[in-house]
Amino acid sequence: MSTSAGAIAGCRNCGAAADGKYCPECGQETALHPPSALEFLHEFIGHYVALEGALWRTLKTLARPGRLTLEYFAGRRRTYVLPLRLYLTASIVFFLVARVFPPPAEVHVVRPGNATFGGPVTFDCKPGQTVCTRIRQRMIDRFGAMTGPKVADYLMGRLAALFPYAMFVLVPVFALLTSAAYWNRPYNYGEHLVFALHYHAAAFLMGALVAPLRDMTFWVLPSIAYLMFAMWRVFGGRWWLAIARGTCISFAYLALIFASMLVIVTATVLL
Repeated sequence: MSTSAGAIAGCRNCGAAADGKYCPECGQETALHPPSALEFLHEFIGHYVALEGALWRTLKTLARPGRLTLEYFAGRRRTYVLPLRLYLTASIVFFLVARVFPPPAEVHVVRPGNATFGGPVTFDCKPGQTVCTRIRQRMIDRFGAMTGPKVADYLMGRLAALFPYAMFVLVPVFALLTSAAYWNRPYNYGEHLVFALHYHAAAFLMGALVAPLRDMTFWVLPSIAYLMFAMWRVFGGRWWLAIARGTCISFAYLALIFASMLVIVTATVLL
């Protein structure tokens, strides 16, 4: 039986009868044509970056702290980009912008005998600080006569490469912090994880906007304020308790972030 150009009598995927553009059983396209590079690009972007119309509706709602999470809890999920996909999109944007506008950093390596070279920050160790001494000696052995700025560039490069993975691991930890802070609320861990993904997406996008300023203050303070307002809107309670909880969570989480950065830098030097 002959078929028109670009069409088939049945679905090649499941074998069901299909006379339209898509198979009514599995949804696969029925038109036959060689794949193009643009199709591969569209498929990649569609899977890893949310660029469809729902993104703009999602961003508008995300700009109102906590509102997107409440919409998700209310069951209006297909209207917006799903939490994990939104997080991945925002993190890609942030870390790309962060590579273009990296924060300034210099390392001053101290040689034995107090001969120093490098930038203005001295990497020195007090007597008895065994770990610090090992790290300093390892840096001297590994980088030799490299200047401090070159060492800093190398360490910042490794940090930039590995930090996105560390943040992805920390998101569930953040959900644990909010679930502990609101242990008496009728929300399970999965719902706290949704809140964590939405908050991180908002924080990443704010970070991307202020990255050209190269000043963490313009990122950290608005992110903390956003967190407090979002928690108050989503989990309820008195506003001053939301501020207190937000302050505690922020300090604890910032400590975890800096600890993860220290682990990455230390592992880069020692391993």
